Amino acid sequence: MSLLWCSRIQVDRAYSKAVNVLSFLKKLMNIMEMNEQWVTARIKQ
Repeated sequence: MSLLWCSRIQVDRAYSKAVNVLSFLKKLMNIMEMNEQWVTARIKQ
């Protein structure tokens, strides 16, 4: 029982870490996209 509990905690940790990485990447992509739009707007001027 305790072994199962430990492995479950490890899985939860790994999952939350993956979710954090995904949300971080999503934020990063949003920032990059905004920068790209800003640069293209500057070039068009």
